[in-house]
Amino acid sequence: AADFDGDEDINLEDFEEYGSPLMGMADSVMSDIMSYQVGPQTPTEQIQAFKAAITWSEPFIQCLLAFQAVVIITAIALTKKGGLYTRMGFMIILAIIVRLAERLNVMGNSRWKEFATQNYFDRGGIFIGIMLCAPLLCVCFGMLFAMFREANTLLVDVKAMKIKAQQEQQQKKKKSKEEEKKRRKKKD
Repeated sequence: AADFDGDEDINLEDFEEYGSPLMGMADSVMSDIMSYQVGPQTPTEQIQAFKAAITWSEPFIQCLLAFQAVVIITAIALTKKGGLYTRMGFMIILAIIVRLAERLNVMGNSRWKEFATQNYFDRGGIFIGIMLCAPLLCVCFGMLFAMFREANTLLVDVKAMKIKAQQEQQQKKKKSKEEEKKRRKKKD
């Protein structure tokens, strides 16, 4: 190791070997500052922090919320009056949008300045997962649940019709047996 007594030229490599005393102090100060910086701890605090991080009056966010409202209204309308293939097609479209979310997140990250005031598109896709994918998946699950409920109702109706048909058939057999007995009595 070299001594720094002023007579020798100071080599940058030797200086880096010992490290800067200022760097040690800066690391210490930063660790002290960061130890007092506590992020949200509870789920409620996490939700509040998420809500506070979003500029809700921003046109991009309002358009995203309007899109979600249109999707929900369309899903309700299709669930009540749409055919099976229409509902399935709508669910497939929603699934495709969810599947493309990663690409949308990358594209949003590179172009966010064109439509937003801040970059909502992080590497993990938290924003797009919460604001786009989660509502779309909830709508799909709701529609799927409605389809299962409808299938269950139809199954019960078919079973009831089958039982009713069997009862009617038994009554016809019983009635025909009674008529046959009456005929036999008349013949005797």
